[in-house]
Amino acid sequence: PQGLGLVYGSMQRLDEADGIRLESGGRELCLVCIGGQTGYRCGGEAGTAVMNDMLYVPVNTVIELDNAVGQMVCFGAPCTRQYAFAHIPFAQVDADGRHKVYGRAENGTLRDVWNFIDESFPSGRLLTGICTGRDGGWTAWPPHEHAREREELYVYFGMGDSFGVQLVYDDKDHPYTAALVRDGHLVAIPQGYHPNCGCPGGGIHYVYCMVSTAEGERQFMDLRTEKIFGDKLE
Repeated sequence: PQGLGLVYGSMQRLDEADGIRLESGGRELCLVCIGGQTGYRCGGEAGTAVMNDMLYVPVNTVIELDNAVGQMVCFGAPCTRQYAFAHIPFAQVDADGRHKVYGRAENGTLRDVWNFIDESFPSGRLLTGICTGRDGGWTAWPPHEHAREREELYVYFGMGDSFGVQLVYDDKDHPYTAALVRDGHLVAIPQGYHPNCGCPGGGIHYVYCMVSTAEGERQFMDLRTEKIFGDKLE
């Protein structure tokens, strides 16, 4: 966390070709397949995570990955309770109410959000999902912040040659981040409003991981919008 300017949330990329053994220790983990597919073994369960799937790994648990053809990112957060391992397939999330559509086409904010680990999922600190904006469109709009409640991490993937612009600020005259983001990039958001925009040639696509500052407090809409842009998330 300290290397990202955070207190609780951590991230690492897993792409070694010879397989990986992870021990969660005192952290709960969320692994996201951002390329190819990856076989896994965790406790008595085994399977294959394909592109966009997520794996929730509880504390004090070992997971083994056959990562020869896959690319994974692993988010972590300290946790004191033992929850259950879960493989969360994208196909299931895409087919039910966890797939949300926000925004409006007429103002360039229409986007799809897939909430994998939401408030109903048993976890201590994590809220995770995937967001895809339309070509040339904005996401995380209107600008909002939740620094008291949650840190956040964005990892951009599946973007090909496309690029986006990520902003993080409390004061627009002195932003914390104003970055051109491409496939594989990471932006940490310890605080501040954090809208982003994709280019017309492919939009923006990223996995988000929010980490609650208070364990057990995981309300997705517990946030504050920038007043000049409205009081509700569109």
